[in-house]
Amino acid sequence: MKFKICKVKRKTKSVWVVQAMDEQGKKKTLQIFELNQKRQANAYVEELKNKDPDLVMPQEVSFDLAFTEYKKSVLKDQFKVEETKLHICGYINNHISPYISKKLLSDYTYHDFKEHYLPQLLASKCTMVKNLPGGASTIVRTNKTIGKKVVKDTVANFKLFVKYCLDRKWVIDRTILDWKFNKNFFQGENTKKKFMPKYKDIVLLVNKEKDILNRALFHTAAETGCRLNELLGLTYSDTNLKSDPPTINFNHTTDKWNNFRENFLKTASSKRRVEISYQLSVILKTWMKEQVNPKRSGQYRMVFGSVSKKMAKRRVQKAADKLGIKWEGGISPFRKFSYSYLKDTKALPKDQLLRRLGWTNSDTPDRWYYRDLDHNKKKRTKAINQLLVDNG
Repeated sequence: MKFKICKVKRKTKSVWVVQAMDEQGKKKTLQIFELNQKRQANAYVEELKNKDPDLVMPQEVSFDLAFTEYKKSVLKDQFKVEETKLHICGYINNHISPYISKKLLSDYTYHDFKEHYLPQLLASKCTMVKNLPGGASTIVRTNKTIGKKVVKDTVANFKLFVKYCLDRKWVIDRTILDWKFNKNFFQGENTKKKFMPKYKDIVLLVNKEKDILNRALFHTAAETGCRLNELLGLTYSDTNLKSDPPTINFNHTTDKWNNFRENFLKTASSKRRVEISYQLSVILKTWMKEQVNPKRSGQYRMVFGSVSKKMAKRRVQKAADKLGIKWEGGISPFRKFSYSYLKDTKALPKDQLLRRLGWTNSDTPDRWYYRDLDHNKKKRTKAINQLLVDNG
């Protein structure tokens, strides 16, 4: 089999095309490179020459077929949990497939990805998606532009799809894998941090609540800083309310459909034991005692088994509205509050603080969770006013 590199002029630009020709003179496109990637094209040809001379000719396939086969392989992957499989299929259905204008993989280039796909992705709207069994999705577009995390996750999934195609010997521009985010990529994006209530409002919301379920739910979320799925995955056996000090273990979670996931957490560092106040231990004891028949999941009795994710968000929003407190984001502001307060007060060393909230490094919490609570405003104002006072 012979290989050659030829310059081909396409609609808007020229590219380098690596072709293979068999003994019958049949030509096949193997790979496509940008005009400034001649060195990579040569390296690719050398790599091919060093491989088995009976190399199987790559196939040209359509995007529709490739997406279908890729989703099938994802759904069959025994090492992925069901929710992850459906998330991957959701990225293909909602954020990748709608913005692919070419029919064949072999016609799709680095230029198409960079100059056409990425701008469309950045300008696309958020979706309210229900990922269905089998890899299908139902989609409703909103008026809100998708965020940075969705863009990054989508690009990562696009690259995984490209790798899958290349492994199958399907022709697609491999240089798409070389594209990386630069510091100016999200320039102009609204990077305003998400809503964070005032310190006094959170204290008021937690302490003024009379409903024992709400009190236990809000107080646990605010004091431990746990994630919502960790909070709803809490079981009776995870609580050590008689110990000194009392503690809570986070071992389990719930999925987006509120199904219990035994010994399943977001990361390895999410599995942790958290010390709690005696006040919270009393509140939890009261709530757990009031539950005559707590919801069970197998051998486990659930602390908040009667609460779904949507219900938890509605409960905190309703409580905030009743007190005239501005509130957004359901339970998540409690996690931001817990991290920000403990960091501001220096109540814990940095490594202990990160472990308490289930993190391994401070990059994520400092960037996305920390907020200035302004809880020591009076003390700070007094210190400033006394700064240059002559007391002599």
